Amino acid sequence: MIVFYDLLAKEPVKTWSANVWKARYVLNFKGLPYRTIYHEYPDLAPALKKAGVPPSGTKTDGRPHYTSPSITDDSTGSAITDSYKIAQYLDETYPTTPKVIPPRSEALQATFCANFNQTVGPLYPILLPRIPRVLLNPVSAEYYYNTVSAIFGQPLDKIEPVGDQRPKAWADARAAWDIVNGWLSKSSGPYFMGDSPTFADFVVGAMLQMTRVTLGEESEEWKEVEMWNGGRWVTFLKDLDQYASIEN
Repeated sequence: MIVFYDLLAKEPVKTWSANVWKARYVLNFKGLPYRTIYHEYPDLAPALKKAGVPPSGTKTDGRPHYTSPSITDDSTGSAITDSYKIAQYLDETYPTTPKVIPPRSEALQATFCANFNQTVGPLYPILLPRIPRVLLNPVSAEYYYNTVSAIFGQPLDKIEPVGDQRPKAWADARAAWDIVNGWLSKSSGPYFMGDSPTFADFVVGAMLQMTRVTLGEESEEWKEVEMWNGGRWVTFLKDLDQYASIEN
């Protein structure tokens, strides 16, 4: 059995993190059985250490950084962190399941991930300050606020565009998604590599999932996203719904 480590959020929200959504999409797409364990942010590192999951990197103060998504796999004794590494591991370990990184697309998939994250960067100042306010319980909200503030080198709420800054920031975010729309428009099918989704599609779907839950499905800003690029992103999410289960 695969154990999947997710981050606890305020009810009724389940999975909210884009990084976690990527890995959850992959597991569901492959049809692999797994169970989810949810942790508040401060409890995640001790749980992952106990499970033998390696850190994903180091914090700004040099301490090891433990992150979700992470998995452990009882069938192999493996412990993996980072959504892309999880996808690679599952492709290699379960070769009879559909591949999310098809052969000979490895470099392109990795390049896409890096370019996508950079391209949609204008969205992060809009979303990140809202996450501790609207999605997280107090103990996780404090941890998230302090950790992300350290990464930016200033209090998290200071990066949020407000007042006269908001329309410009929102226009920049829309322009970023126009670029992604241009990439997808080159495909012959609904997904980036045609008729079947790959990891690239789950990267995009994951960001849309986080955007929707962070802004609020009934918010005016999310309703605006629904209209971007002729409603493409709403359709894109609906196409991925069959891989979006959070019942495990």
